Amino acid sequence: MTRRRSVAVWALIVLASLLALVSALTVWSKQQLLDTDKFTSSSAKLLANDEIRATLSNRLVDLLNQRVDVQAQLEEKLPPRAKGAAPAIAAAIQNSTGQVINAFLGTAQAQALWERINRRAHGALVNVLEGKDAGAVSTANGDVVLDLRPLIQRVAERLGVGDRLKQRAPPDAGEIVLLKSNQLDAAQKGVRVLNALSSWLWLAVVALLALAVYLAHGTRRTMLEAVGLALLIVGVLLLIIRRFVGDAIVDSLVNTESSKPAVHAIWLIETDLLRDVALALVFYGLFALIAGIVAGPSRPAVAVRRGLAPTWRDRPVLVWITATVLFLVFIAWGPSGGSRRLLGVLILAALLGLGLEVWRRQTLSEFPESVEAPDPAAAAVDSGAPEEASLPQPR
Repeated sequence: MTRRRSVAVWALIVLASLLALVSALTVWSKQQLLDTDKFTSSSAKLLANDEIRATLSNRLVDLLNQRVDVQAQLEEKLPPRAKGAAPAIAAAIQNSTGQVINAFLGTAQAQALWERINRRAHGALVNVLEGKDAGAVSTANGDVVLDLRPLIQRVAERLGVGDRLKQRAPPDAGEIVLLKSNQLDAAQKGVRVLNALSSWLWLAVVALLALAVYLAHGTRRTMLEAVGLALLIVGVLLLIIRRFVGDAIVDSLVNTESSKPAVHAIWLIETDLLRDVALALVFYGLFALIAGIVAGPSRPAVAVRRGLAPTWRDRPVLVWITATVLFLVFIAWGPSGGSRRLLGVLILAALLGLGLEVWRRQTLSEFPESVEAPDPAAAAVDSGAPEEASLPQPR
């Protein structure tokens, strides 16, 4: 390659790496924030986590204590001589309430109710952000809210204070505002940008990397290794971001030390998809790096090609079937981030097929089918010489 072409190829690889990092973050953001099924699944994992469930139980206890004055209720029910014990009894009840709520939140009934609440609210939120009709679920006064009142009411009924809760609770008790009306316009524009980036940015990454390898005349194998190394670095960087940047975010946003374990658990659950995307990039990078190495001039690579040459020559269908089975296993059981969409699967399959075909041609060109040496007697007959001439002559 000329110096100018070499600079252009490396610039394409660097640009594609930066776009791969941005694309991974946008794919994670879109699926985690705008995919209702993904959001509901993450919400179910949140409630199943012990740290998060304990923190939520404490929060619900605080909400119930604000709505129901247990001590006053006890003073009304107890005889005059026992009214002095009302504070101690109320404290004991409040301490045990958290355990009761935690036990209830761990039941299948609470899990189903929690998933239904989150699915309903998230579906309405996504419809609002995408400019669709959200119905009357959560757009009262222009705000998008998460309504936890059914969950709080169910907990209050389990504790036997449901009637008191209805009397004392204000109309908006248990509602969490997810998005205010004056934020809708900016949020809707952000969603449109996010949809566009997540849909097309990763295609630009694939196109730039393919163009870089194509332009690298004479050094395409080396550039393929460079592409693999770049994807590997991006994947590892995403894993570092998920781990260490997440810790920094939790430490900066959460002031209460007792709440940090729960918030940290929330971060890890909500970034499961980001981890899958990172692992997928690491796998793709390793695959490209190994493909460049096994096509190289090293002794192990040449030995591998020499060993596979008879199979490529005599039983190529076996190699293609094996590669197809391994590819399907990866799609079914490997990291899910960005690899199970139809277009993504087709592109991966096309790249795998192209790589195998290039490797097959290289192997067969290096190790063509050997031709057996002709029999000396037959060669002598064919040349018209007497057969004895081909035999060793005595001294």
